[in-house]
Amino acid sequence: MERAHDEQTGLVTRAQIADRLGISRPAVSNWARRHEDFPAPVRSGDMELFREAEIVRWAANHPIPRRRLLDGEPLGATYADRFGRTSAKGPEPARKVARSSSPQTRAEDRKAVDQLMGRLAERVRGPAAMADFVNLCLIVMYVRHAEPERWRRIESAMAERQGARDAQWLLRSLGDMAQDTLRRNGVRTDLRSSLLQLEPRSWDDLTRAVRTAAGAGVGAFQLVWESFSAREGLQSSEFCSPVGLASLSAALVLTPGQKATVLDPYARGGEMLAAAHRHIGAAGGALYGETLDGRLQAVASLYLLHLGVRPRLSSTRSDRWPPHHEYGADVVLTNPPFNMTDSPGPGRRTGNWPYGAPPRGNDNFAWVQYVLSALVPGGRAVMVMPVKAGNSVNGAERAIRSALISSGAVECVITLPSHLFSATPVPVSLWLLRRVERPVREDILFVDAQELGEKSRRRRVLRDTDRAAITDVVRPWLDGEERPAGREYALLAADRGVSAAIVARADIVGEEYSLSPADYLGGGHYGAAPVAARLREVNGEAAGYEDRLRLLECRMAGAENGYRAGSGPDGWAKAVLADLCEIQAGPSYSRLPAAARTGDDGVPLVFPQDLAGGKIADEPRQRVRWETAERFKKFMICQDDIVCVRTGAQQQPALVTGAQAGWLLSSNVTRLRVRPSAGIDPLYLHAYLGLRHAREWMSHRAAATAAPSMSAAALGHLPVRFPPLEDQRRCVELLGELGQRVEAHASYASALDRLRAELAEHLLHGSIEPL
Repeated sequence: MERAHDEQTGLVTRAQIADRLGISRPAVSNWARRHEDFPAPVRSGDMELFREAEIVRWAANHPIPRRRLLDGEPLGATYADRFGRTSAKGPEPARKVARSSSPQTRAEDRKAVDQLMGRLAERVRGPAAMADFVNLCLIVMYVRHAEPERWRRIESAMAERQGARDAQWLLRSLGDMAQDTLRRNGVRTDLRSSLLQLEPRSWDDLTRAVRTAAGAGVGAFQLVWESFSAREGLQSSEFCSPVGLASLSAALVLTPGQKATVLDPYARGGEMLAAAHRHIGAAGGALYGETLDGRLQAVASLYLLHLGVRPRLSSTRSDRWPPHHEYGADVVLTNPPFNMTDSPGPGRRTGNWPYGAPPRGNDNFAWVQYVLSALVPGGRAVMVMPVKAGNSVNGAERAIRSALISSGAVECVITLPSHLFSATPVPVSLWLLRRVERPVREDILFVDAQELGEKSRRRRVLRDTDRAAITDVVRPWLDGEERPAGREYALLAADRGVSAAIVARADIVGEEYSLSPADYLGGGHYGAAPVAARLREVNGEAAGYEDRLRLLECRMAGAENGYRAGSGPDGWAKAVLADLCEIQAGPSYSRLPAAARTGDDGVPLVFPQDLAGGKIADEPRQRVRWETAERFKKFMICQDDIVCVRTGAQQQPALVTGAQAGWLLSSNVTRLRVRPSAGIDPLYLHAYLGLRHAREWMSHRAAATAAPSMSAAALGHLPVRFPPLEDQRRCVELLGELGQRVEAHASYASALDRLRAELAEHLLHGSIEPL
């Protein structure tokens, strides 16, 4: 009721602002401290509220940084655009967008999943397997989103109960609901027994986990499964398909509103079928899935059902390669296991191998033929394949590739970035296949999209813009639209950030029937490669840096006019560091031990090795979970804070940028935060602390101990001299301009080096020649 009242009166809390802007809760407080024009709060009892209209006006003047744009947000979008789009008054457009692309992952969903898969999981599962706790999370998410009436009964009961016996009742009730749903959909897996394996430490721990799972959005279902895949190091046959990969696969061969029968013969957690549903909507048709694993069949069923899809999933455990399908698929989307040994069942005796028997011990090409046999004539398939399958030297696999190429079954091969999967860094390709009675084309399209994707933690994620770049190149080829010649087509692809080559089937024979794009986009095969486009790209990059250097040189022309002889620092202010800054050492190791850290989830930690060149590394080495970070708020860093080494070899202190606001100090660093009344600019102080004499001062005092260490008390005695603020800022501006020149020169040199390497590749292979 309080939340509804706030929204009706145009007031929002800090948490609601963070949720609607897709940022962390501490970031809102950081903004309020850093920006004098940030709207003032309105007191309501003990709560601080903000006028929604004032937040929107302020956010309209703050563009979202490029690296923080979500899928579908254009460059130049402001936080006001996001605030309005996520308003509770207009959820319907967001649902329409989600249907046509990949589901948006809210920051709050990511935080909720981090909490679930952290210490809370240990407190709820007890001696049970992690898979049992994951089943609990997935069941709760399903019931919450797909069966609201049942969920209301669960909520009411949780409000009335609180004992240890009630924990078993809650687990049994949720298990019964899942069991009933799965039985009605033909799945016999016993998830209720899985839930009853859990031994939560307390009723509060269990209900906290249940409410956290229930409070997450629809997109959190797959986040839980991905987190489980990464945590448990699942095998190729078990981990899930990334959302971006599944969405790209659907977009390549499905048209919005198309009525089609779609099959995934290795359904995993249902990601490919979910992507197909989002892409074609409620146009009709049917979604079929097959699986060898009863547990994966249950997960896929719950995932699709909670999206509002009623799939038809079946088990092929008795025979992996049945000789006949009960149905013909218009489209197959699948991510089969890579390089796995023979599956159970008769296998090679009953399989249909029109392109040649696959080798024993590796089912990659068994899957290719199984997929083609499942298609109706003219049907298309997108398969995720390991890159090495394209040019493996195995005789049987090479013979199968030859037959596939000769028949015209292969239309396109796309190499994707590595690290797309949470559980493995293995690079993958997409093979686009078609069931044809005769060759329909004399050539194959090869695309290299390895440079696309955005780094997110330890993975790369395909954004909407990346998927659009690939589909813009591939769809016209598949749809048979009028296309430019091969070289022009390569230029068209290069304009979208990918490399492409149209290669005649006759030319592929001479390459041992390779289906690896690298064999036609490099290594001397430049007849079809985008030579001019690539050279234009690297030459343009170098020219851009040259132009930037020229501008900087103009600004710095007559450098002697940028400074003059000074009278010395005699008239400057003098103080010790403790008078100018709040000095906060990081938490002790006993409070934040190594066991409390994680590699992927939660809030980043800053360590001495992260400080380099006066900056903090963009990619954190370690993190702490969200609930842990909540207890260490006093150790958070804000923009323009300065971080120094506390324990270890002294090095140049680092200035905190906006991208690192909200990170936490580790035990071995110290934070300096300039007091507003100190009369010193943080950027000036950062530059001063980088001076040789200041660094020597710190090194000498740190070296006075058995192990190099600088206490906050000792650091507070460091003497600082500084001129009036106006002079400080002129100093900082001049040094900043020189720093930009240094960076521009380094970038220019690097671009010239890349241009030289690219020219050498083409000059020495004869695809271009000097004038």
